[in-house]
Amino acid sequence: MAADSFHNPSDTKSDAFLSALADKWRELRDTPAVSATGIGFRPAREAAEMRRMCRAALSAGTPPDAIARLWRSLCGDVAAARGLKAVYVAGGDVTLGVEAARGYFGFGPNVIPIVGIRDALERAESTPGVLACVPWPEHAGSGQWWPMLNENKFRGLAIVAGWPSLPGSAGETPRMAIVGKMSMESSGEDDTLATAHDDHYTADKRLQDVGLHAEVVARARSLALIRISEFVAVDDRRIDLARKAGLDGLRVVGVRPRP
Repeated sequence: MAADSFHNPSDTKSDAFLSALADKWRELRDTPAVSATGIGFRPAREAAEMRRMCRAALSAGTPPDAIARLWRSLCGDVAAARGLKAVYVAGGDVTLGVEAARGYFGFGPNVIPIVGIRDALERAESTPGVLACVPWPEHAGSGQWWPMLNENKFRGLAIVAGWPSLPGSAGETPRMAIVGKMSMESSGEDDTLATAHDDHYTADKRLQDVGLHAEVVARARSLALIRISEFVAVDDRRIDLARKAGLDGLRVVGVRPRP
């Protein structure tokens, strides 16, 4: 059968789709890197664009899940082309962790399962072009790794995204956290994660007093993991005010773009 016998009127739409995809690839590839590790990875920007596309897809009668998978795979390939050398997956069920990492990064980056969460964090901290993919810190069990972020050796790391997060419901807790030596940015609709010493169980109130709606979502002895319902920069003056009001050691450790 001749190849031209497969021609149909939708070919022109396919060509337009391919052209648009190539344009988006070049746009993402050429975006300036902001990571201290040199990775051209902008999770907040990618989340904001995915959110916009998923809403548009829903209005057009297209499954948002399909758009999300296509977008994430494209972003993963771009990240690999722009310096993402490896994603180390650790904690919990490794098979599910690798599946989650593939759901976020696609098959462009090198996804490597290892046993220990500390090992994954050490690689993300010390090796250029490396990220860690570990259980979301609000989960019990292996999710209780988050106090490590207060160790001096890991203070340069930050949680920069959660997965799955888009599409999804606003109340859905991510399965995995993406951790790297990166700056935190706002996607426009975010939750911020912070830690503080909260011996007297007053973290919620002290943050509310400075204008932040917050909830303690996990504890490790005196240390509290706090979710704040907006993007809060590390140098936000409200963080400093809460420290002065008695919330010892309060610091921002991560951000999660909302669905």
